[in-house]
Amino acid sequence: MNTSREQLEAGLKLHQAGRMDEATAIYQGVLAAEPNNADALHFLGLIAQQRGDAAQAEELITAALNIDDDRPTFHFNLGAALVAQNKNREAIAAYEKAITLKPDWAEAHLSAATLLAQAGCKEEAADGFMQAIGLNPGYAEAHNGLALALKEQGRLSEAEKACRQAIAANPEFVEAWTNLGNIQHLAGQLVAAEKAQRHAISISPDYAVAHYNLGKALADQWRVDAAIDCYQTAILKDPVYQDAWESLMLNELYQPQATEQSIYERHQAWVKSLVPVSVVEKHNLDRSPDRRLRIGYLSPDFRTHSCAYFLAPLLAAHDRSAVEVFAYANLRRADEMTERFKGLVDHWRDIIDLDDRAAVQQIKADGIDILVELAGHSANNRLGVCAYRPAPIQVTWLGYPATTGLSEIDYRLTDGITDPVGPADDFHAETLWRLEGGFHCYEGPETAPDVAPPPFERNDGVTFGSFNNIAKITPEVITAWAGILLQVAGSRLIIKGKMFDFDETKQTLRDQFTALGIERNRLELRSWISRDEDPMALYNDIDIALDTFPYNGATTTFEALWMGVPVVTLRGNRHAGCVGAGVLTHLSAPEWIAESCAQYTKIVIDLTENKEKLAEIRRDLRTRLTSSTLGDSRHFARKIEAAYRAMWRKSYGF
Repeated sequence: MNTSREQLEAGLKLHQAGRMDEATAIYQGVLAAEPNNADALHFLGLIAQQRGDAAQAEELITAALNIDDDRPTFHFNLGAALVAQNKNREAIAAYEKAITLKPDWAEAHLSAATLLAQAGCKEEAADGFMQAIGLNPGYAEAHNGLALALKEQGRLSEAEKACRQAIAANPEFVEAWTNLGNIQHLAGQLVAAEKAQRHAISISPDYAVAHYNLGKALADQWRVDAAIDCYQTAILKDPVYQDAWESLMLNELYQPQATEQSIYERHQAWVKSLVPVSVVEKHNLDRSPDRRLRIGYLSPDFRTHSCAYFLAPLLAAHDRSAVEVFAYANLRRADEMTERFKGLVDHWRDIIDLDDRAAVQQIKADGIDILVELAGHSANNRLGVCAYRPAPIQVTWLGYPATTGLSEIDYRLTDGITDPVGPADDFHAETLWRLEGGFHCYEGPETAPDVAPPPFERNDGVTFGSFNNIAKITPEVITAWAGILLQVAGSRLIIKGKMFDFDETKQTLRDQFTALGIERNRLELRSWISRDEDPMALYNDIDIALDTFPYNGATTTFEALWMGVPVVTLRGNRHAGCVGAGVLTHLSAPEWIAESCAQYTKIVIDLTENKEKLAEIRRDLRTRLTSSTLGDSRHFARKIEAAYRAMWRKSYGF
């Protein structure tokens, strides 16, 4: 009769040959004779893992460890089973135990370091990758992991060196090429980044990540059409690639030809790409129509971010007898604004390390009546949570200028100017809830400087400005702005944007203006200014803000008004193109709203010709804003609370 060791060896040969059922029968036979055979339990755990049952794999390997805890391989494979279940913290502990038992195991160091990097433990991750490299100097994956950890620390030159070492170890390592491109992108080397991503595609044409990253490099070169093509290709290669979908939907909002219908159809295509949720949550809440409501705000932007200047005044003004406020924060890096937000809510929940199902269970456990999603398809959103409907009523507001596409979100907060009754209602997954007096309430930063005298008093002419995302500047916008500069003698234009961190983008935009007859000294292109460098002060250098179209500014419009700078906008045919009109209408400044490019130019020129009036506007504009419905946080909070109450009562037929 064969010994159990011989049986296990026979089973392992079958296992390695892919004959899983036969191997399983042998392992189970060993266990029947020796219930405490740790190897048989471990091998059965590996088969469960290979068959996609990570939970059973965890159970079996844990049982093996309960018998023999000194086997590094057991701990390593337990780590893999835990990773497959998104139990990353437990997986790190398993890999670290394997390292303790076998310190010279490079793969264990790599696995632990990879998870530490994902958890934001940048220094510990870098140390782990270097340990792996020390044990195996030609370990391409470890060099690549080190590059990513160094990139997250901002050590870009060292990160690039590590990436190149990964490529030297394996010239066909496509992930290393894409990471090299991303590092070069961050370093402002857009042409080199583009080249690296194209090389990755030449190695692996079906590698969706490279197409996506190429799209990002092209977008920051102000080549939006080409970027969109890349995102579409990435989706063709990987139809469930969420980052590519998000970028595609966002970039299509910049397109002049986009309509409510085309935007809606794209978002519906995204919905079809989603893996259907396994369970839509049911709710058993107290349905009393007038009880205190539990409101949850779900956002990645409880920090110094443009959304903060609209959300903070609402939270501060909420009537706590009417609502109990919960914050679900999906952010990794907190700052001083985060601490302020924590003080403005009744309950704070960090969900950055929770997967969608765990976040859903937290929201359900809190008994949330209305969940307000604040990011839409912008970065680090948690729309996946909303797909499970963790609250009986779900609302989207503030962070995204279009439908989410999710039918599980019931309402979208807007107003009748920004979204007039008509096509907008037909092309939203949500019901539009129009708020009287606007859907914004703005509070300028405490650090904002006082309004300075108008720049034309110290300059030879009027200074125009636009601080919007450069992607919003279309050829039509450039033509309009160049025409204004040509008609207003001595005038200048300041454009500020993050894309101007890249020399290639600066030159491309400058060339566009030069081709329309604008001399170099009349156009000033300024790079992004961080919040701690007081970007609001830059508004003291401009007399009139020129809005972009068909994608208007939002936060930048409020910033300009706060700093006494009038904003001229052109009304469009969809939400993103009507935000400016909505803001100015509720500010009681409809005279700054144009209905055509010709009228846009005329309004701007008329403002420049009455310097006394322009100075008066500058002196009074901040007061006008704070005294309007756009600056009255108490009024806004009551309006929002009334909307929540009406939604609640309507939901239950009251």
